[in-house]
Amino acid sequence: MRGYGCGVTVSSIPLPMKILMAIVIGVSVPEGLALLVGPSSWYDVIWGWSLTPMTARFTAGLYLTVALGFVMAWRDNTWESARIPLAMLWCFALIALVSALYVIATAPGVIKTDRPFTWLWFFLYVVSAAGGFYYHILHPRMAAGKSHAPGAG
Repeated sequence: MRGYGCGVTVSSIPLPMKILMAIVIGVSVPEGLALLVGPSSWYDVIWGWSLTPMTARFTAGLYLTVALGFVMAWRDNTWESARIPLAMLWCFALIALVSALYVIATAPGVIKTDRPFTWLWFFLYVVSAAGGFYYHILHPRMAAGKSHAPGAG
């Protein structure tokens, strides 16, 4: 927690949230770079379904943008600076996860569950959706009673 003059105090990023951020950065940066600059022959290895080069690069942009937001928030070490990448993270992850589960249920074989990276993708999205939702929506409400609550001022 640190003060900014004017009586405004901001909260440091809690350790479990930093762990979530580290997981996202640790998976998103290599995956994003591989999708952005790697050859299309890698897609079958690192992705759970067929991708076109444009879709791979578009997805890489999303991955790298959220990772950059978390790197910047980590450097600032304030919960407030992590709010936007958190919102991006859990919304995107939840939509993608629900969409993937729908495809598995309605179009067997489209998502290749025999690929190891498919399970890494599911792990990342479950952790991202749950952790991002918790730290973006629930954590600030639970901490609101404390004098150093995220966003309190």
